[in-house]
Amino acid sequence: MSKHMERSRQQVLYQFLPGNTFDYSDRRGIWQVNRLETSDMSGRIDRQYILDRVLARAWNWDGGHQGFTSQNPDHYDFGEPESVRARPFPTTFGCRRCDKVHGYYSADQLNDENPELTCDNCGVELEQYQFVSVHSCGEIRRLYPQQCPTHGDQHIVLDTQGSQRAQNFHWRCDVGDCGWDTRVSYYQNCGCDYQPPDVSEDDNRMYTTVHRAGSTYYPHYITTVNLHTAGIGHLRESANGALKAIARLFGLSEAESLQSVDLDADIGDTEVDDDRLIEVYQTEPDVNGLDEAEEWLRDAGEIDSQSINRRLGELLDLDNEDDATELTDAGDELLQYVLSLESLTTHSLSDLRDDARDRGFPGKADRIDTYFDDIERLGIDAVRVIEDFPIQTFVYGYTRGSREEGEAKINAFSQNASDGDGTPIFVDTSETEAVQFDLDPAPVLLWLACNIPSTSEPSEVRGPVVLPEVDPTDADSVERARREISALDLDEQWAFIVNHLSPVDRYGRFETSTDDDVEGEVTAYIFQLLHTLSHILLKQASTISGFDRTNLSEFLFPRGLSVVIYANNREEFNIGGMNTMVEQQLDNLLGQAEAHGNDCLMDPVCSQRGGACLSCLHVSEISCSYFNQVLARDYLYGSRPNTDRDIYGYWEL
Repeated sequence: MSKHMERSRQQVLYQFLPGNTFDYSDRRGIWQVNRLETSDMSGRIDRQYILDRVLARAWNWDGGHQGFTSQNPDHYDFGEPESVRARPFPTTFGCRRCDKVHGYYSADQLNDENPELTCDNCGVELEQYQFVSVHSCGEIRRLYPQQCPTHGDQHIVLDTQGSQRAQNFHWRCDVGDCGWDTRVSYYQNCGCDYQPPDVSEDDNRMYTTVHRAGSTYYPHYITTVNLHTAGIGHLRESANGALKAIARLFGLSEAESLQSVDLDADIGDTEVDDDRLIEVYQTEPDVNGLDEAEEWLRDAGEIDSQSINRRLGELLDLDNEDDATELTDAGDELLQYVLSLESLTTHSLSDLRDDARDRGFPGKADRIDTYFDDIERLGIDAVRVIEDFPIQTFVYGYTRGSREEGEAKINAFSQNASDGDGTPIFVDTSETEAVQFDLDPAPVLLWLACNIPSTSEPSEVRGPVVLPEVDPTDADSVERARREISALDLDEQWAFIVNHLSPVDRYGRFETSTDDDVEGEVTAYIFQLLHTLSHILLKQASTISGFDRTNLSEFLFPRGLSVVIYANNREEFNIGGMNTMVEQQLDNLLGQAEAHGNDCLMDPVCSQRGGACLSCLHVSEISCSYFNQVLARDYLYGSRPNTDRDIYGYWEL
């Protein structure tokens, strides 16, 4: 017995994945997805890149993995869901009149023996039990009725003992004064030998719950920007692809495209030590000034022309050995960021202003002109509308019982769960409208200097750039530090950020320690600043743009100090809500974020417990890429007096 259903791809990826259960519409009971019909997507994505990211997560999953064995992308089926096939589950029922339990091993047995779903005792319609038992290994089972030692299974009923907790349920014989009963939980044993590393043996049991409980199924996925047609695959494979992206971010190249960046191009002379200039001026009789001293050094061969490659070598402090991934990780993220700016259809505030004026709307153009002061005041460098943001989601497995890696095994989907050959990885791609907010690196560095004193210690930081020492409580000290940071070249400002940012995975875990470690602290501060800003803007945008909050999602480029809020409604047309919001109400969006983003109905408790909860920052799982982890209002607005933290907020400065 199997049913075929048409569902949107978004519904499939979050509600109708293989192994998951759902309540069928029109009172047709509870069903379990057993297969997705898919179309092949292998030619439209960078399969090796996606597989490498999937395997990095699965193989490093502390709870172990099942089904992720091959590194060959040909052994995986990258398919876009088209429709869903499902069958009834769980297959244990109770009579609506006499309460007799009817159990069937499978949907096929149910279809063969009792397709009408009637009680063999009194002929009344059966009711499907909504309870299932799950285990952290990934197993899910129906309730198995037990047999009375005297009367067999002909009169067994499920006695809930008047409780809502499945652990109190009993199987009971309903014959006269028989009185036989036994706990349901005694017989719900997985029988596997899987032991999660962070769970005690006593707690590592199958547990029974309602099938729709969130703990019965957690999908695992990654989200990236689909720039396959823009040549990102070739750039990733190129030895210099990462450096080209970093050069563009640092402002070292004005090449027409990322592909054409020449790392050997001259960008001026190498810097010369001031002491050496003075020495030449004082010792050479024919040199009558520092400019002539510089020319003398150039003629003497002590000043060479500076290339992009050489400048990057001076600024970057990223491991690039065979077993190191720092440059690869940084380069890949910045490839996505820079290439998206280059290849997508984007409109800056200046573009929107000029277009409004050209179309004869001077009032709108004048209003957009006022936005530049708003974004500068809030430390935002640029706001742009993207018409065709190409987001792609890859669902590669699931866990049961927990989404925490030390508490459950991550399982790949069965090879029978899709149309193609190989282990399925389900793909959803769409081009949607979005708005992108880029922070200005200079105020970010000032904010870091105020919060992380060790950024002013040359022995503690990575690379040649050291931030000024600053007393955040002294306005003169802050202003002096602001001037010193502004005096840094743009490439020096970005170099400090790129050198000190390490990856953050989807579960909000940092790859570096955040205790007395500059790199770890900078990563934690910048990521939580961006993630908090993202949630504040997403919530405010939902009240302005016309989109429901669950129809907006986030994408972060931490190394680009960039946040993207995009529409995830998967419509076939662009309704222009983002463009309208930025053109007409960007000042309201930012004003509401600044004025009300720090409000929480749960304060002071929320602020004392981290500054993030359902009442202030949390959004739906569909909208947040990081399960509402690593968020705190402190990073934007500053710590409140009643907390044990002392963080100076980005918007406080």
